[in-house]
Formats: sequence, C-alpha cells, structure tokens
Amino acid sequence: MCLQTANSLAMSDLLTGLHSRHQLHIELLSMASRANSARPLALLLLEVRDFGLWQRQLTPLAGDKLIQATGEILRRSAPDDAYLARWNNACFAMLLPACTLWCAEDVGEALRVEAQQAALPGIFAYHGLGLDLVYGAACLPPADPSSLSLSAEEQLERAKGGPMRRLLLQRDGLHPEEGAAEAYVRLAESYLIHGDPYLKRHGMMCSGYARQVGKNLGLSPAQLEELEIAAAFADIAMKEAAGGCLEKPGCLTYGEYRRVARHPVFAAELCRSLGLPEGISETVLCHHEALDGSGYPEGRVGEEIPLSASILGACGAFAAMLLPRPYRPARKLYAARAALAQGAGVRWPAAVVRELIGL
Repeated sequence: MCLQTANSLAMSDLLTGLHSRHQLHIELLSMASRANSARPLALLLLEVRDFGLWQRQLTPLAGDKLIQATGEILRRSAPDDAYLARWNNACFAMLLPACTLWCAEDVGEALRVEAQQAALPGIFAYHGLGLDLVYGAACLPPADPSSLSLSAEEQLERAKGGPMRRLLLQRDGLHPEEGAAEAYVRLAESYLIHGDPYLKRHGMMCSGYARQVGKNLGLSPAQLEELEIAAAFADIAMKEAAGGCLEKPGCLTYGEYRRVARHPVFAAELCRSLGLPEGISETVLCHHEALDGSGYPEGRVGEEIPLSASILGACGAFAAMLLPRPYRPARKLYAARAALAQGAGVRWPAAVVRELIGL
C-alpha cells in the first residue's frame, strides 16, 4: 500500500468508511474557491434524531451499528455529486456543489423520508426505535467559507430544538388547576413569544376570529375550547417545516411549497404527542384543506374536512391577508373580505365565510 493511500485511509472515518470531517473541510476550501452566485455550494448536516437518548438503551455495539446503517442509507441515497462525510457521533455532512439552500433542504427532506422507510435490524425495533433524521443547511454565498459550517450547525440546532421537543419539555410546567384551553394556549405562546413575530401575531388574530365564528355557528363550549387550542398550535411548526423560504420575497418553487405544506402534519404530530384529543389533531391537520380538494396535506374534499378545520382555515387565511409579508403588503380590509367571499363554497363552507365577513 502506498503512503498516500495509507494516509487517506487514516483520515477516513473508520466506523462508516465515509470521509472524515477533516477531509470534508479540505474539500470545502477547494469547492468554495469555485463557488459563486450562479453555482453556489451548500453544506447539509444530518443527524439521527435523539441519538443520545437511544444510546442509554443500546449497547455501544448496537449504537455503532445504527450509525453504520445510517451512513449506508445516506451513501446509497445521496446525490451523485455529493461529498459525504461523518461530521461527529451520529451526525453526517454533505457538500453539494451547484446547489441552492432550497435544493439542499429538499435533499435533506428526501433523505429523511428514505431513512424513515428503511428496514433496521430487529434489535432496534425491539427498543422501539424508528430511524428519523434532523437536518440543517447553509449556502455559499451568502455565507463565506469560514462561517458556512457554523451556519449549518446553527440551522441543525434549531431543527433539533424545534417546537415538539421544547413544548414537550415545557408540558410538565402546566398548572393542573388551569383549564385545558388556557394551559395549552399558554404553552404555545411560550414558544411563539421567542419565535417568529408574524406567526405570533397571526396566531392571536386567527384564534380570536375562530372562536367568535365558532360561537356564532353554534359550537358547544367544549368544541370552542378545542378550536382555541387548535388555533394556538396550527402553524406552530411553520418555521421548522418551511426552513429559510418563509421569508423569501418572491414566489415559492414547487419544492419550497412542499416544505411549507408539511407544517400541518408536524403540528398534528405535536398535538398527539402532548396527548390532546384527536379532534384537535384532526382540526390542525386539516386546516389547509379545501372543499374542492385543492388544499393540503391530504387533498380532502367536502365533508371529509371537519367544520372546525374549515373555520380555522378561513380565519387563518383572513388574518394572513391583513398582515404584511416579505413578498406583498397587507391587504385592505375590504379587499381581504372580497378575496374571502370568492372562496365561499369552494375552499370553505359559505356559512363560515358569511360569519367571518360579518365580524
């Protein structure tokens, strides 16, 4: 074996056979010198979700097997031009040449789905382990070579510390003497108050509209309480699902739209994790569905959509139109009402739109 080959093997990650982090940094400098706005360079970090928690239940050998299995999945499914390395412990890195931030996030989501569908050895199923990945990405430009990895790590940390984990940790702080609605709305607000100010304002407006519309339509006190909780949680995973495209000034690409369309699924999973009634999870899951089947995430039609979800969806659309976004100014009240009226009987029940416009 020649000295150059031996040195290359010594630098590689022995557990997975992938490139080492040191090798990746060398390659990063080489690729960065050729990157520009027309051919950007993206760094994608992917980590086994909650690996530290699973390590407590697995033997060291089983933990190594899980890392090897994950590395093999990524090796098999990564884009052909990706430079793949083990970053640290259960975290992996990819350099993606000529790849925008949005495309890198699409690659991350595709690999996450691939990992979730992969068959793992029986020992992991015995421990109740389902493989899931979290990911963070950064792009050069606008970042520079020295800060690219730090930017990607920051995005990864945000994904690891998303609303589900933080809210589940805060769940123990709820006061049992509080009513369910007040307790869970407070829980959601405790996340949003440190998050996106638009989502916080939108959630407050949507919740107020939805409760009044539901009351006018004859919902029971229990149904109104569930509707209020659903309104608090409906868009809480938007920032994590949408990634960097939430503040994009122009139109979304199809890939970006698909990322945004995941947020009802994430939020519904959160509601189930918190042990909330299934009606709340269904309302959250379906609040972007439309009567004509043009909504998301499941394309439900007509009576397949709960009335509470239609109320929440119409109120959310109305609130969004009245707030400014990077890609458009806020609409005037009369214009928002006119746009809402166009969706009556098409996107939302006419009775819901009538009550909302009449507020």
